[in-house]
Amino acid sequence: MQEDHPYLDSTSALANQQSRPTGSNMIQLAKDRPLIMPILLAGSVISIGLLIYLFGNFREEQAVRKCMEALKSEDLISAYQLWGPTEEYTYQDFLKDWGEQGYYGQVKHFHIIRSKWKGSGVIVMVQINNLRKPIAFWVERKNRMIGFSPIDL
Repeated sequence: MQEDHPYLDSTSALANQQSRPTGSNMIQLAKDRPLIMPILLAGSVISIGLLIYLFGNFREEQAVRKCMEALKSEDLISAYQLWGPTEEYTYQDFLKDWGEQGYYGQVKHFHIIRSKWKGSGVIVMVQINNLRKPIAFWVERKNRMIGFSPIDL
């Protein structure tokens, strides 16, 4: 047996439950408010577009971040493996750029500034140590191989 509460009007509670949109009465709600569905659809499309814009290059940025972290911890072999070994850019070439006495020297800190999708890859701009100009890296989308970008952003 259910007791009636003196401060609760059971008819208004039932009316509130029935006025909430549920799966069965969404169609009726759409008929009552004809603009709600286009607005929801437009909001969804804008949200998805914004997410793609913000996180579309996440995997390529992550590849550069892992390589920079390996360089920062002085694990040059792992960094070179993440870079993507090629005949054109050997481990010795890598050491000339990233080794202790290399052109860029040891990575003490870095910050990914921005990235942009171009053709088959992504250009990732990274500020390393206290260099005046950020370095542009090219990351191939299909295999995440890293290299120096031929163009800056």
